[in-house]
Amino acid sequence: MTSKPGLSPDAARQWLRLRELKLQRERQALGAALQAEAAQAALLAQCEAAAAHSRARLEALKTRWSGPRSGDLARWGTQLSLHRAALDERLERDDYALLLEQQNLQEAQAHTAQQRRALQRAEAREAAVQQSLAHWRRERAQSQERAAELEAEERPTRGSR
Repeated sequence: MTSKPGLSPDAARQWLRLRELKLQRERQALGAALQAEAAQAALLAQCEAAAAHSRARLEALKTRWSGPRSGDLARWGTQLSLHRAALDERLERDDYALLLEQQNLQEAQAHTAQQRRALQRAEAREAAVQQSLAHWRRERAQSQERAAELEAEERPTRGSR
């Protein structure tokens, strides 16, 4: 760490405060990204449930109109095929929405990971500023102590002349 020889205490506090504010913003951004990811996961769960429901309805239709009731197919054939087509379309839409929500969740997870990395960088920078300022303060205190020692050593020699 290099010291900041021309750094005033006010400038040091401001430098640290800026790093703390950046860290706070990164924490907030990560919180928002985590919330967005959770919301996206909830949407994905809803889409999965909708697709499962559509599959179950289609399977129930196939099961219901096979076996002993298949004799009624001639009478209800047109309506059954229209209903099956509507269920197939619904399932296709649900599957497409599911794929989109999976992609959105992956993007949200990538964004969350990016925010985590940004937070880690901000934490590292804030820690570096803390260390740098602590080093600067120690050097400044040692310099003032040496100056005081030199001044104290020079006083007795002035008085003895």
